[in-house]
Amino acid sequence: MEYRAEAFDLMQLLYEETGFNDHQMHCVMEVEGELDEETLRTAVGLCLQAVPILGARFVERGGLHAWESLPPRDLGGAFASTADAEAFEAEKTYRVREELGPQVRICLLRGGRFALAVTMNHMVSDAAGFKAFLYFLCETYSRLRRDPAYRPARVVDGDRGLGDVLRSVGPVAKFGALFGQGGGNNREGGAAFPFEDGGEERAFIATRTMSRVKVEWLKAYCRARGATINDAAMAAYYRVLARSLGYRSARRLEIPIMVDMRRYTADKDFRSLRNLTSTVITRLRPARNESFEGTLLRVKAKMDRLKRQPIGLGGFLKMSWLFSHYGEAKALGILRRGLRHPLVCMTNIGDLDSKRLAFEGAKVESAFLCGSVKHKPHFQMALSGFDGGLTLSSNLYGSAKDRGRIEAFLREVEEELTV
Repeated sequence: MEYRAEAFDLMQLLYEETGFNDHQMHCVMEVEGELDEETLRTAVGLCLQAVPILGARFVERGGLHAWESLPPRDLGGAFASTADAEAFEAEKTYRVREELGPQVRICLLRGGRFALAVTMNHMVSDAAGFKAFLYFLCETYSRLRRDPAYRPARVVDGDRGLGDVLRSVGPVAKFGALFGQGGGNNREGGAAFPFEDGGEERAFIATRTMSRVKVEWLKAYCRARGATINDAAMAAYYRVLARSLGYRSARRLEIPIMVDMRRYTADKDFRSLRNLTSTVITRLRPARNESFEGTLLRVKAKMDRLKRQPIGLGGFLKMSWLFSHYGEAKALGILRRGLRHPLVCMTNIGDLDSKRLAFEGAKVESAFLCGSVKHKPHFQMALSGFDGGLTLSSNLYGSAKDRGRIEAFLREVEEELTV
């Protein structure tokens, strides 16, 4: 079986080629109870059969790229198991090699405690698709525990393109989006996070988790002001960045945020893995003596204005036109020359459903999902919810000193959100 490579698959590949990130997505779960290794291994194999693009490799023929199915003997790399905590730590930032495949990796930490580290190549899917796959893996494992003869009936191989998004919006809205929305992937502001110059660089994920009690308080605080958790996180992000970078530098801050374009489609079910994430630029000049509430209300007003537009559509229209007009090779060349990645960005991945992220006979105690590991000087904060809690994370190829600075930064963001 073979799938053509879509425009946003190729964009994710460019992100690494141009030094932005490693185009991977990661999920880490801590498990209370025992996971059966052989059942999990079988479940992974069945999921690869049901979602065939995950059991593929990325190939090029005559200047065009595609996903080509691997023979069954080459699918074993999708599952690993270890009792070594240090080896498991490395698996949290595992990098899938698209040219070899498979495009997903599940590692089980077994022994005194159980945990899972799952990595998926961002080229084949966005975070919404990744979450759907995680639920499917849990469902498959749980059914196998009850019935070893279970085999999933579904095959997830639907359309992976952007056509349904583009067809959902009328010509007037398309015109406005095409000419009224700036380049959400490109760097406008010049302020950069204060990383260490040099130092030994290793991939890491820095996290800080807010408790259910704190999150409930924050939700009530936001609700009373007509705001969202996302508004509050963005307000806190701007405020801590302004203090970290200096208010003069922070005047140039323009922070892209991610937009799930499924809002324009009927694709709410797990019918295909694809990239339907766009970006929109946010701009807010921090004020030195402003209260958190004041910043929050300014962020909310800006986001309300953005949401009244066909948010995120401009990038999809431009990308579609570029590939249809110039063809794959030339379009990639134009993008490669023109990409100027944002130095600072933010993404809200949303909640992982604790009822669906569940294994028969074991309970997922904690979980978070995050995106790609950034290359310096790029910096991103991600939000991921699970079971009432909220995890702030940032991923980087950096030094131990960089990690310390990021962990201190995330602590300050949490403090802003709980005053």
